[in-house]
Amino acid sequence: MKFPLVFVTLLLAVCGVCHSASSNSVKIKTVGASYSGGTTPAEVTAKLTLPEGEKLPAVVIVHGSAGPDSRGTFHSEYLVSSGFAVLELDMWAARGVTGFNQRPKTTLDTLPDVWGAWSFLSEHPKINKGKIAIMGFSWGGVNAVTTAFGKKPKDSPPSLAQAKFAAHIAFYPVCDIWVRNGIASRVVDQTNPTGAPVQIHNGTRDDYDTTPDVCQSLKTAHPQMPLEIFMYDGAHHGFDSTNSQPIQFFDPVAKNVRGGQVTLVGQDQARAKSKETVLIFLKKHLQGN
Repeated sequence: MKFPLVFVTLLLAVCGVCHSASSNSVKIKTVGASYSGGTTPAEVTAKLTLPEGEKLPAVVIVHGSAGPDSRGTFHSEYLVSSGFAVLELDMWAARGVTGFNQRPKTTLDTLPDVWGAWSFLSEHPKINKGKIAIMGFSWGGVNAVTTAFGKKPKDSPPSLAQAKFAAHIAFYPVCDIWVRNGIASRVVDQTNPTGAPVQIHNGTRDDYDTTPDVCQSLKTAHPQMPLEIFMYDGAHHGFDSTNSQPIQFFDPVAKNVRGGQVTLVGQDQARAKSKETVLIFLKKHLQGN
């Protein structure tokens, strides 16, 4: 039986994608200490996926409060197929976090994990040390913005003194903590950003903030930062997840730490658009086109 040339070409292309990446579980050594005094694990697990090639650009994916989920899988798949190495952290397993109320006291407590991931990739023979980006969702999104201001772990080792991410992508990073008098202003020096480009994604119906409109104000609040803000009409917190049914929960740190009800639900249109926007951003800043 003879197959049409188009079919054979497509089959070969699909098979090429199937075999062009390798994925392994790795151990990431944390660096520095937590800010709240809680125990920092010596290492955390992560999933490292490498496409074919040398001196690869890479993206560290930092999960939200629920731990690794469909969001990391969604973004990792298209990033790897586009030539980016991906290191997806699991910060909760080593800490024994199995429930929402068991999170560390502050997002700063996971900076040892985030910078440990940067250190791991910077020493990897297949990774371009100067082309490592960070992407995070909610809790991880806060980490993505925090590192854009150069914040390092407590008791940070000298090896991190000049370390920086090449780009920062933050999905719904609780925007109102980054404005004047927001809680982040008490713990993060926001006067001297690293200069690396930052991209924030949020939904117009995200109810984690006091109002989603606050995200747009960050351009005025941080004029020195090369910042892009993308708002998705009708989208909620977690819009890039595959959750088709809304999940509602009370989070005591929502509404700028006043607490509030939060709705998390995926939205296909916003998820697809965010993929397109992220790829344009990363290809520009990490691949040079």
